[in-house]
Amino acid sequence: MSNSFYSDGELAKLGLKSFGKNVLISRKCSIYGAQNISIGNNVRVDDFCILSGNIKIGNYVHISAYSALYGLGGIEIGNFCGVSPRCTLFSASDDFSGEHMISPMVPEELTKVDARKIVMKDYSQLGTNSSIMPGVIIGEGAVLGAHSLVKDNLDDWSISVGVPAKMVKQRSRKVKELSEKVSG
Repeated sequence: MSNSFYSDGELAKLGLKSFGKNVLISRKCSIYGAQNISIGNNVRVDDFCILSGNIKIGNYVHISAYSALYGLGGIEIGNFCGVSPRCTLFSASDDFSGEHMISPMVPEELTKVDARKIVMKDYSQLGTNSSIMPGVIIGEGAVLGAHSLVKDNLDDWSISVGVPAKMVKQRSRKVKELSEKVSG
């Protein structure tokens, strides 16, 4: 073991659906359902992350330490995106009304799960300790402030914060120009 990230050979043995070049996944990352996870080029996943379920990660993406991606309903992360430390993406959520059981350990017919795909479009970024709920679309270039909760879609090129997250202003699009210097 030469470093803290899996080698390409070790990544192949994990059984990922696909992975590109320059993929750095921490050996301390927990991966469930690897056959349902696709990873692009130039991606880094740090220590103590959880990748579970149907997940598609684009190019030039960083998923910071202690983040969890629960992909039962699907998670799609575009290019040049970032997930700051301790973020959680819930593409599925139990019904907490009391009308249904809550647990993966009880018969499925007794539960009610809202499972819908989360999409992070290109150039979007999640601030630390943020939570994203099922079915949310984070618009192109949208960024989210720290400790925010997203229950509704975020507009393209917006800056949003809070619980629940609300847009506070528009974001510059200059990162699109800058990305051309990276990806050619």
